[in-house]
Amino acid sequence: MIGLCSTLSATAFAQKRRVELRFQGGVDVSVPIFLNVDRNIVKPGAGVSGWGGLDIGWIVFDFGLGLMGNTIKTDNIPEIEAAGGGIGDQPLIRWHFSPGIRLQVPTIDAVLPYVTGSFDANLWAFEALAVDCGWYYCRGEGRFRFAPGFTGKVGVGIRLKGPFYLDVGMKYAMSGKGEFFVRKQWWLEPFVGFLFRGGSDRFDGVGY
Repeated sequence: MIGLCSTLSATAFAQKRRVELRFQGGVDVSVPIFLNVDRNIVKPGAGVSGWGGLDIGWIVFDFGLGLMGNTIKTDNIPEIEAAGGGIGDQPLIRWHFSPGIRLQVPTIDAVLPYVTGSFDANLWAFEALAVDCGWYYCRGEGRFRFAPGFTGKVGVGIRLKGPFYLDVGMKYAMSGKGEFFVRKQWWLEPFVGFLFRGGSDRFDGVGY
């Protein structure tokens, strides 16, 4: 009898300590706005990203993938203008692969506030212009080049129905020089999207 009571007590204690596992994921569209650039040359752009991860309550471990593009007005680059003119508006392209961690407040029913930090493996590319102006948009070849970076994200999920949320917020991102830039680049990205937060124990009841 004593052994049975001990077993039941240990089982109840383990259940109390058990971490509920959920899937959380989302997609968003954004407007990247570079901060330390000539605004006559580098214009706001558009981005789309998606992510998914393991939600254990107050913390989410996730992985994201995204594509971003900004317009470069080559006709406004002085060195290219002096060389006979540019080739019109051309896109600066960024692919990124981003493992991250999210801190959230899951105890409020109507909203889901959060902050996220992620490491970004960035791949940047721009059309080869082959004019020497000292900046990335004058390089002599257009293949993708690597530059590491970081993104901080502040947002709030507004519950729509069940596990679905409207996701709004702001990203503040940095790309190091890597193999592409001549200095660090910073930008803001206001975004809007949708977020899905599954019910607990969606992984066949597995917890720990």
